[in-house]
Amino acid sequence: MYRQSYNRGRRGMTFKFKPPKARKFNTAPISGAGFDGSASGLTAARVVLIALIAVIVVVVAVIAVRMFAFNTDSRANSGYNASEDNNALLLRVVNKSNPLDNDYVPELVEKDGYSISTLAEKSLDKLLAAAEKDDVSLYVKYAYVSYKEQEKIYKSEYKKQLKKGLTEVKAQALTTGTIPQPGRSEFQTGLMVSFRSKDKGKFKNSKASDWLFKNAKRYGFVLRYPEDKEDITSMNVNYKSYRYVGENNARLMQSLNMCLNEYSNYVDSRETVN
Repeated sequence: MYRQSYNRGRRGMTFKFKPPKARKFNTAPISGAGFDGSASGLTAARVVLIALIAVIVVVVAVIAVRMFAFNTDSRANSGYNASEDNNALLLRVVNKSNPLDNDYVPELVEKDGYSISTLAEKSLDKLLAAAEKDDVSLYVKYAYVSYKEQEKIYKSEYKKQLKKGLTEVKAQALTTGTIPQPGRSEFQTGLMVSFRSKDKGKFKNSKASDWLFKNAKRYGFVLRYPEDKEDITSMNVNYKSYRYVGENNARLMQSLNMCLNEYSNYVDSRETVN
């Protein structure tokens, strides 16, 4: 730390001090795997770090896209379509468990001899025009039926059954299996249509019935009470009554072999899961 010098001609000793030289410290980073302490090594480390971040971002993006696609496919498979703005109304099941209020009246359009919901009007016009083009005798018997009108129809049929000598219980059971009670009829929604034909014989054996079964789905209509779904609908088979559900729903319902009751529950369950 210091340097001593002696002056012999004098008594004692004289000390001369020199300040210590500043130490030089090696400030280079500790070398290790992938690092050599040089500028090029530092740059390489930065490149590796940036590359890792980029990979993470890409992986997260891919996962997000796949999840979105999965949810979209699931909704599509469930029959859901964003373009169907009134999907909830179109798939509404009306029966004993899901009745309509006696004052419920949908937005209707008056046609020649009947009224129908504005949601189904244009599609029904296209269906009738297509049937006429194919030389099929097909007409609308009635569509929308109010609560009061349904009440009259039901009571009339019930009295007919009583006149046959049936008990009140049996008469009511037979009537309900064919004609829904007021508030429990989907004709009140304005989305149900009862067709007729000028062909001879029963409607189910007519050319019109066959044409409807093959082509109705193209215009968003489905047979409401098919013969193999009576336990589910609690209604007897009816080849004249078709319900408007929208084109996408109609096509998927037929491909899945589901009636409206089944399909509505199916869509609800899929949307709940998603």
